[in-house]
Amino acid sequence: GVGPTLAGHALVNLFLAELLTNVHAFVTIVTNHAGEDMYTFDDAVKPKTGSFYVRQIIGSVNYDAGSDVVDFSHGWLNYQIEHHVWPDLSMLQYQRGAPRLKAICEKYGVPYVQESVFERLRKTIDIMVGRTSMRPFPTEYEPARDKAGAAGVTWKTTNG
Repeated sequence: GVGPTLAGHALVNLFLAELLTNVHAFVTIVTNHAGEDMYTFDDAVKPKTGSFYVRQIIGSVNYDAGSDVVDFSHGWLNYQIEHHVWPDLSMLQYQRGAPRLKAICEKYGVPYVQESVFERLRKTIDIMVGRTSMRPFPTEYEPARDKAGAAGVTWKTTNG
């Protein structure tokens, strides 16, 4: 009858929607944090220190950004660097703040990586299959006062 056919179609639609959502989330989020040009860290630093903010920038990547259509298609997750530096800003503020943060990084020689989603996906796959590896960050160059120590870090939200 009609009931089993409709139920079958509904299940197929649910499965495909879930698959598409997960692929989109993977491509949008994971690829912002993986690639041979990204760093790994072997210790923790205190929040809101200079080392913390540098790590947020060099451990994340932005996709092409700046237009409402492109930003909407990425759910504004193409501003991953700004999201890690300023987690409480609105999506529109990421769009406005990105050129300023990029200029600060250029001024101080901090790598600010921004590439297409397809290039980031290629670099992520290279990491996943072992073709390349992420860079270990030389944490010994960070100030001792920025280190979290043996107790680690207990993160508290900045907005409540």
